[in-house]
Amino acid sequence: MKNKSFKRVKSLALATMAGAFLVGSASVASANTGWQKQNGTYTYYENNGKVEKGRQYRQLPKANPGTSWYLTQDGKMLTGVQQWQGSYWFFNQDGTLHTKRDYVQSQWGDWYMVGNNGQVLSGVQQWMGSYYYFEPGTYLKANKQEYVKSQWGDWYMVGKDGRLMSGLVNWQGNKYYFDPSTYLKVTNTNVTVNGVTYHADQNGILSEVQNTGFTPSQINHTYDLADWQGSSQTAINDYIIMHDVGAESGAAANANYLHNNWESAYTQFVVGDGGQVFEVGEPGYVSWGALNANPYSPVQIELGRTYNRDQFIKDYTAYINVARYYAKQYGIPLTLDAGGAGTPGVKTHNWVTENIGGSHVDPYGYLASWGIGYNQFASDIANGVNSSQLNSVVYSQRQ
Repeated sequence: MKNKSFKRVKSLALATMAGAFLVGSASVASANTGWQKQNGTYTYYENNGKVEKGRQYRQLPKANPGTSWYLTQDGKMLTGVQQWQGSYWFFNQDGTLHTKRDYVQSQWGDWYMVGNNGQVLSGVQQWMGSYYYFEPGTYLKANKQEYVKSQWGDWYMVGKDGRLMSGLVNWQGNKYYFDPSTYLKVTNTNVTVNGVTYHADQNGILSEVQNTGFTPSQINHTYDLADWQGSSQTAINDYIIMHDVGAESGAAANANYLHNNWESAYTQFVVGDGGQVFEVGEPGYVSWGALNANPYSPVQIELGRTYNRDQFIKDYTAYINVARYYAKQYGIPLTLDAGGAGTPGVKTHNWVTENIGGSHVDPYGYLASWGIGYNQFASDIANGVNSSQLNSVVYSQRQ
């Protein structure tokens, strides 16, 4: 009897303890639901008191009324830079997605550019009035000068501060110019920086342009061909071809003739009438003045004739200046009639006849009538006209 009473009391005590444990367990489960802060980190507990395993991006209750989206790992709220479905995203300290364009610091201290959707960005990005480049592999802002390809395919120069560069830029031993409005490298044109004029070749490499005594602003466009007239084929930049008009007539009359008869023949320029420069065809495109040499010449120049010594000096000087200007523009050597077919340089129509084909021998006959031989002509092409020396030569000729 005594033993039975003891056993009954013992069983009752154990049952009471077990009940208390179960009640305590239920209380813990009931308390650990929703967001719980533990050791400085928030963890979300489901209604059953357990966490959802794995990385989840889902809509969960907020502390305030309503719901928001959170990225969790085994129920723990993730903040800072986090990877999700192949991209990186930035989450605020309260676990919400950072949904404004911003430059933010990660949990490990590095800084990243974030878009309006919270995604960490790479490539060329605008921020605070400037454009920056963020490396696609690391998403970090560039920290060295480099020439980079943007996400849309264009190339840009980036400085050591990660900012896109513009203006005059030194790179790998050469100078380049990047347009301040587009940040793109300029090619095949002239630019003036701090009073110095440079020519950018087809690769954008700059070379300083010496004064040739001619600028395109001097061109008379009265006889320009219309857009639908003449060749639309881009010329290969091998030759500047020098002609004369072949009759004792001026430049304007010949420019007008070429304009009206362009289907038979025309050149880019006719020079004369006191040093005027008349354009007919557009530089850079094929013109029809030298048969099979035409595709290889971006500029062909006719020289008008005159009996007047002072006018010849002006005409010849302009003739040389235009040839030198466009030779530099198209990267053509300032050599006269050098080498055979395929050798770039300034060529006479006579050279074309001897090396490529045809029957013309100009402009040597007309130039010789004013005392200009090959050596003089070649020197003037290479170095520019020496006015006093030219005057001396010309004034010893025709009266």
